[in-house]
Amino acid sequence: MGVDEIKSQGFSLKELFRDVAYQVDYYQRDYTWGEEEVRTLLRDLCTSFSHWSNDPALIRRPGNAPQYFLGPFVYYEQSKNRRCLVDGQQRFVTLHLLFLQLRARVRDHGDARRVDRLNRAITTDGAHFSIGISDHEPVLRAIDEGRVYETGLGDSLSRRNLWARSQQIEAQLAEELDADKLDRFTDWLLDRVVLVGIRAANQDHGYRMFETMNDRGARLTAVDLLKSHLLANVGTGEDQLNTRWQEMLRELATDREDPGAASRFIKATLLARYARPDHAEDRRQIDANLNVWVRQNAKYLGLVPDRPENFLDFVQSLLETARLFRPILAASRALKKDGDRLEAVLFNERNGLGEQTVAILAAIRPTDRPSQAKDKGRLVAAYIDRWYALQVLQDLPVQAPEIAELVHGRLVPVLRECRTPADVAAALGQLALLDGALLPEASTLGLRGNNSHQIRYLLARATAYVEESCERPNDVLAYLDRTQFHIEHLWANHPSRVEKEIPDPVVFRSLRNQLGGLGLLEGRENSSINDMPLHDKAPLYARSNILLGIISPGYNRRNPILRDFIKTHQLDKLLRSFGPKEAMTPIIQTRQQLYLHLFDLIWNPEQLGFPTPTPQDAPQPDQNPVPQSRATPARRKTGRRRTDVAKMLDAHILTAGTRIVLTHRSVDHWATINEEGGIVLNATGGTPYGRVDEAGAVVRGTKTCQGMKEWHIEDETGERLSLRTLRDQAVAAGRM
Repeated sequence: MGVDEIKSQGFSLKELFRDVAYQVDYYQRDYTWGEEEVRTLLRDLCTSFSHWSNDPALIRRPGNAPQYFLGPFVYYEQSKNRRCLVDGQQRFVTLHLLFLQLRARVRDHGDARRVDRLNRAITTDGAHFSIGISDHEPVLRAIDEGRVYETGLGDSLSRRNLWARSQQIEAQLAEELDADKLDRFTDWLLDRVVLVGIRAANQDHGYRMFETMNDRGARLTAVDLLKSHLLANVGTGEDQLNTRWQEMLRELATDREDPGAASRFIKATLLARYARPDHAEDRRQIDANLNVWVRQNAKYLGLVPDRPENFLDFVQSLLETARLFRPILAASRALKKDGDRLEAVLFNERNGLGEQTVAILAAIRPTDRPSQAKDKGRLVAAYIDRWYALQVLQDLPVQAPEIAELVHGRLVPVLRECRTPADVAAALGQLALLDGALLPEASTLGLRGNNSHQIRYLLARATAYVEESCERPNDVLAYLDRTQFHIEHLWANHPSRVEKEIPDPVVFRSLRNQLGGLGLLEGRENSSINDMPLHDKAPLYARSNILLGIISPGYNRRNPILRDFIKTHQLDKLLRSFGPKEAMTPIIQTRQQLYLHLFDLIWNPEQLGFPTPTPQDAPQPDQNPVPQSRATPARRKTGRRRTDVAKMLDAHILTAGTRIVLTHRSVDHWATINEEGGIVLNATGGTPYGRVDEAGAVVRGTKTCQGMKEWHIEDETGERLSLRTLRDQAVAAGRM
């Protein structure tokens, strides 16, 4: 290779990590990717895989599947099997964590071939990690060996972040992918996901490239191209348009580490105000290339060459909207208790509901006063937060299709027609009425294989609500941080302790994981007491938050504010202590109802600012939600799930009421498929499990389960056929 000669090459992930070790130079920063970056990467990968896996032709010939481009990286070679990353560390480390979590899951399923494939990507020789960053080694060893990594005071930012992102990937993998699809996802990831490597000649050349990429001019973005297009058509108003454009960018510069803020804002504004509901391609094109969409739809937008003033007005509208949006953008980054009541904006961002920006901008008008824009943003964010809680409480998915339907299908058409905050409140109040109440839901909902983030959110909000209501200092962000607070099981995983009351271990596991059997406890406390019987550790809860402390007898005797809170909200039979003779089942049932009652208080529509109409005033199918609106919201659907079981119901391969069976340790465990595709265990009843994987894991007492393989139907002759076989037969016959 010649001096300073640059070469490029495409690598699949299988090729990228085959017998090659990577390291980073001293000038590279720590591993800093946060929840949002990791969530976006993993969601994009899983969504792309889902498109591929829904095409039977591509499943038969996976080599024909289009490659997924994950971007470029820059490196130089130190030796034949040793590369140094100049740019790309964040993606490489995240992929390495993904490989480790995937291997743990396929290993649980006994998939030796894919374990071997992942081993080749994770290590170079079975012992040394392919990402050779010495500071990362202790965390990676813990993940590799299935141990918990206890972060300490001496840990670097990278170590702390590695462990947090690893736990996030584990939870999100379970949420996004059924266990039955992990084998295909692993192969697709290794074979069809591609990065392009740009090879520097040597270390000095790589350092100069790093400087150029980070300290000098960046390549033109879609935002830059859009600005150029507008400038080219504004006539003599170039200076005026450029000034307004720069002002808009400054309004969005709340974080210098977020160069994509302007692009996201302009995309969201186009989607909120201009994307046509009847043009399915608008959303896709705006997201893919906003500059091209604006050019192609210039006439529709009024951006025509003979009306240069329209170009100025277009940018002025963006500028005024950016000014109004700035406080909401800031609220999405940090929690501020300053009277704006915008905390739901941050909660939604952390829950993967960043598309709330589109709905908020659909409600905001450039002519709004700042106080009006904040009120609208608060109302829209609060509604989306409530919708999220409803989805979780009904054990329904909260993924890209559901979020898109909520924002673009339900909210944007209604909010575009609202002029004032009162209009927004009235429209959202009617939608909230159609959504239904929270209290009757989730009679047995709890911690499952794929919902730890969601359950933590519910527990954090309930814990913070009670603490704040009782005038105690609290930090909801600390409760949401899995490294600071752990989800505490009131009952340790020892079914023998309660076998007289609950002889069936399946019932014990289901009951133990219900919301009523959980709380939030500081990590250091949880580590020391989590294996103790409830009534031994209840007195130790007294130094924790109220929701746990109240379990201890006598906790509220000298707490008049707490007694007033209990009296005001009629919680005397729910928010109470329990004596040593009270059994597990009634305690959990009582606390389950306590949580549901608290959720009803937290997400009460009127408390959120929605003037809920009476049922007789609610919109009917032929009525509009607000007088000005042309859009009519549909009553909330509890929803057919998007699982294979639900698809089999839609294809009439299965019917509601079908009984299925899983045999574990020579014992048959029966369940019933309900009309939404949920799985109701005969042993437990109550809230259905959303996926066969979850139901199977409870039956087996394991972390995961390949539900489609393990659950069977039984025909009239007693012959059993797995759900996987039934599905594959239907696909082969063209029925799915």
